[in-house]
Amino acid sequence: MSRQVTTGQSSRPPLALISLALIAALVSVLAVALVVAGGGYEAPIAGLPDPGPVVVWGAPTLRLLTDLAALATIGFLLAAGVLDPAGKKGVVSPAGRVDLVRAGIAACVWAVLALVQMVFTLADILGLPLSRALDPQVISTYANDIPATRALMAVALLAVVVAGGCFVSSTTGAAMGWLIVALLAAALPSLGGHGAGLGDHMLALTAGVAHVLGAFLWIGGLVALALHAVRRDIPMQRSVERFSRIALIAFILVAASGLANAYTRLDSISQLVTTGYGQVTLVKVFVLIGLGLIAWQMRHRVIQSVSRSRGQVFVRVAALELLTMGVAIALGVALASTAPPRIETQFASFGESLLGFAYPPAPTVTSVMLGFHLDPLFLTGSLIAAALYCWGVARLIARGDKWPWGRTISWLLGLGVVIWCTNAGISTYAQVSVSLHMTEHMTMAMLAPILLVLGAPATLALRAIRPSHGNERGPREWIVWFLHSWVTRLLTNPFYVFFVYVIGLYGLYMTPAFGWLMGSHIGHIYMQLHFLFAGYLFYWVIIGIDPRPKPLPYWGRFMLLLLAISVHGFFAVILMMSSDLSLASEWYSVVQPPWVTSLVEDSLTGGQIAWALAEIPSVIVMIVIAVQWARSDDRESVRADRQADRADNAELRAYNDRLARIAERDRRLSQ
Repeated sequence: MSRQVTTGQSSRPPLALISLALIAALVSVLAVALVVAGGGYEAPIAGLPDPGPVVVWGAPTLRLLTDLAALATIGFLLAAGVLDPAGKKGVVSPAGRVDLVRAGIAACVWAVLALVQMVFTLADILGLPLSRALDPQVISTYANDIPATRALMAVALLAVVVAGGCFVSSTTGAAMGWLIVALLAAALPSLGGHGAGLGDHMLALTAGVAHVLGAFLWIGGLVALALHAVRRDIPMQRSVERFSRIALIAFILVAASGLANAYTRLDSISQLVTTGYGQVTLVKVFVLIGLGLIAWQMRHRVIQSVSRSRGQVFVRVAALELLTMGVAIALGVALASTAPPRIETQFASFGESLLGFAYPPAPTVTSVMLGFHLDPLFLTGSLIAAALYCWGVARLIARGDKWPWGRTISWLLGLGVVIWCTNAGISTYAQVSVSLHMTEHMTMAMLAPILLVLGAPATLALRAIRPSHGNERGPREWIVWFLHSWVTRLLTNPFYVFFVYVIGLYGLYMTPAFGWLMGSHIGHIYMQLHFLFAGYLFYWVIIGIDPRPKPLPYWGRFMLLLLAISVHGFFAVILMMSSDLSLASEWYSVVQPPWVTSLVEDSLTGGQIAWALAEIPSVIVMIVIAVQWARSDDRESVRADRQADRADNAELRAYNDRLARIAERDRRLSQ
C-alpha cells in the first residue's frame, strides 16, 4: 500500500509546473483578447513608426507577468499580516515568516519585470524597435518624461524596498506596513491609463486605482491561502473565515469600480456589442459575475467544511476561482493595452482640455455653494466613514451604552464639510481661481478637521468593536497598536505637527510645487489629502479626545495654537502685500477663465480670504481648549475629593500635623 501511495504522490505534477501551465494559459487568453479588442500588432502605413510585433505583443504580456508578481507579493504580505496565525506580542508565526520571505522573493521578481516592461513600454510609445529602445541614451532621455515609464520605474524602486523590508521584518505590524507600500506601487501604473484623458478624469483615476487594489487583495490573498491549503501548514478554518470578509469587500470594490471604468471608456451601452473593446469588456463582466457566485459558494458552504475535509474542498474551489481570476486579469490587461472606443471630449480651449471640463460661469453664491462636480474618492470615502460611525453608535446604543450626541453631530458635520469642499461648486472654481482655492483650502484644512477630531472616531471604534481572541489582531487590536506605535508618536510630535500644518504653507505656496501639483489630477488629490491630514493631526494634538501617546499640557496647546496663528497670519500678510506676485501663474494663467481679469488681484484676494477664514476656526479652538481645561480641573478636583474621602482626609491631616509641628518648633525657639 505504501508503494501505491508513493507512486500516486509522484504522479502529481509539481506546483511549479502547474504555475507555468497556468501562466501560459493566461498569456493565450491575453493574446486572444488583444486580437478581439483591436490591441494586437498590425503593420503600420509606410513611413509611420513601427516598434515591431515583439514590442507590441511583448508589452502587454510583460504587464500581465508584472501584475502576477505584484499580486503574489501582496497576497503573501496579506497572509503574513492578517490571515496566518499570529505569534505572541505581534511577532509573526513561523508560517508568517515564511510568507514574508515568499513576499520578498516575489517583490524581487516584480521589480525586474517592471523594469523590463518599462523598456518595452518605452519602445511601444516611441515607436522604436526593441534594439533601439535598449540604447542607454534613449532610456535616459525619455524614460523619466513619459508618465507610464516613470510610473514603472517608481514601481521597481518600491518593489525593491518592499523586498528588502520583507527579508528583515518579523512582526505583523511591519508586514502590514510593507503591504501598504506594495499596494501603492501596484496602483501607480493605473494613474496614467486611457480613461484619464477622456474626460471624467477623477472618476477614471479613482475607479482604476480601486479596481486594481480590490483585485490584487482578493486574488493575492486567495493565492496565499491556496498554497497553505495544499501544504497543510496552518489551520485553515479561521484563516478562510477572515479572508472571506476581505474577499467580499474586494468583490464589491471590483464590481463598482468596473462599472465606473466601463462608463469612462464607452460612449454608449451599444458599444458593448458593436466594438471589440466592448465585447471583451462584456466577457469580463460575465467572468466577474462567475467569480461572485464562486465567492458566495465559498462563504456559505466551503468554510463550514474546511476543517472536516482538511482543506481539500477549499483547494478545489480556490483552484477554480484562481483560474477564473486569472482570466479576468488577462482580459483586464488586454483592455488596458487597447485604445477604448470613446471619443475624446473636445473643448474650446487648451485650458479646458487640461481641466477636463468647460470653464464655469462667473461665480455666484448659488454656483459656489450649491453647484456639483463629482469627486468619487472623497464622496465615497466620506459616505463610508459616516456609515461606519453610525454603525458604531448604533451598536453602543443596542447594548445599552451611551455616546454623546454632540460627537456624532460633529463627525457628520465634518464629513459634510469635506464633501462640500470636494464635490460642490467650490471644487470646480478652486481649480481656476486662487481666491476660491484659498476658500476651499482654509475650509478643508481648518474647519473640517476640527469637527472630525471632536467626533472621537478612535474612541468610538475601541468601544464598539469586539476584541479578537488569542494572539489574533482584529480591527480593534490594529487600532490599539496604531495608537501606541512609533508612527503615532512621530505623527503627534508637536514639532512635526507644526511643521506639516504651518510650515507646509510656505513650502507649497511659496515654491513652484503649487503650480506643479495643480497641473496634475493626482497632485490635486494629494493637496486635498494633505490639507485634511495635516489639519486633523494638528487639532488632534490640540483638542483631540482620542488617546495619543504623549498629550500636551493645556498651556502647551495654547502656545502651539498661538504660534500657528502668528505664522499663518504672516503668510496671509505676505500674499496681501505682494503687488506683483501671482500664485502658481504657470497654472492659473493657462486655465484663466474670462471672468478672472487679473491674476495678481485674484492672488491678493486669496491672501485676504486666508487671513479672514483663519480667525473663526482659531476662536473655536481657543474656546474648546478653555472648556476642556476647565473640565479637566473639575475632574481633578473631584478625583482629589474622592481620594480624600477614601483616605479619611489623611493628606489634609498630615498637612495640618506638619503645620502644627512647625508652629511648635517656632514656639520653642522663641522661648
